[in-house]
Formats: sequence, structure tokens, C-alpha cells
Amino acid sequence: MSPGGHLVTTGLLCGAVHALTGSAALTAGAALGGFLIDVDHAIDYVVLESRRDLRPGAFLRHFTEQRHTRVLLALHSYELLALLALLAWLSNSVWVLGYVLGMSLHLPLDVLFNSQRVGLNLAPFYSFGYRARRGFRSDALLGITGPRPDPAGFWRGFFAEFFPAPRPQAVTAAPPLPAGRPIPASRLAV
Repeated sequence: MSPGGHLVTTGLLCGAVHALTGSAALTAGAALGGFLIDVDHAIDYVVLESRRDLRPGAFLRHFTEQRHTRVLLALHSYELLALLALLAWLSNSVWVLGYVLGMSLHLPLDVLFNSQRVGLNLAPFYSFGYRARRGFRSDALLGITGPRPDPAGFWRGFFAEFFPAPRPQAVTAAPPLPAGRPIPASRLAV
């Protein structure tokens, strides 16, 4: 899912959590788990990809154009979600419970929207072990073989779910020819 999509959905989640519970700690945890979880993309960008252009547009383009060669994404994993859920239960920590709540929204949205974007079932991708077995390589995990330029611009990329890609126009059949006339060459299938 795009950053803007996560911003909107996490904002809605935080509003509902705060309205229902009044808990600032639970709401803050939900914000961390729902939106700020994506800080691991920045870590991958700088550490794994050795990128130094920290402008938001360059960072966003790097991912929307699929220029990454490796994806560690340490915070995006079912294993971490299970570990944090156990920690929240054992410690009775409200903010960790909020983080688990936010992360429980974030990961399924990533699976759904990112699977549609790349044309693959990405449910296994969000297992850290699955990514590790493939060496965290983008080509092995996502089938990325090279950049795919995306001329959409910053805001369209940031809020991609709110600006769906235009669908190709449907091809309509040519009207039938009157009986007894020869078929023009332009109508013959080649």
C-alpha cells in the first residue's frame, strides 16, 4: 500500500481507537504500528541500497519504480507480529498492544494492495523467514529485474490507491459488413 493509503487508514484506526477507549498509549501504539512501521523502508534504502538522496520524492520513486535490489524490511513480518502480540499479552503493555493493532491493519493492507500492484500473491513475502531463504533479493522475491519508470509524480505515488491507474480501453468489434460486398483489406486479420 502507498504511504498515503497507510496514513489515511491509520488515521481512521487511531480516531476509532481513541474514540472508543480514550487511551493515548493505545492510540500512539496504533499510529506506530500502522504508519511508522514503514521506517524500515528508509533503513533498507540507506543501508542495503546505499542511497544518499534523502529527498522524499527520490525515496518514494526508488520504491514505486521498483529500483530496489534487496528488501530486508525487518518490521514487516508475521514473526515480529506474533512476538509482539506475545509480549503485549505477557507484559500487559497498552502501547505494545496498540502497535500490534496497527501492525495487524498494516500487513494485510500491504499484502492486498502490493499483490495487486506487482501481480503476485505476496502473502508469503511478509514472512521474514521466507525473505531470508531467498537472500532478501528483490528478483527472487518479487520478480523485479529492472526499474519500471513511473511518471505519476510524488502525490499520485504517495496516495496511489486514491489515483488508480487508467484501465485500457475496451476493444470493440467492427460493425458487420453488408451482405454481398467484398471485405476491405483493412478489416482482414493479419
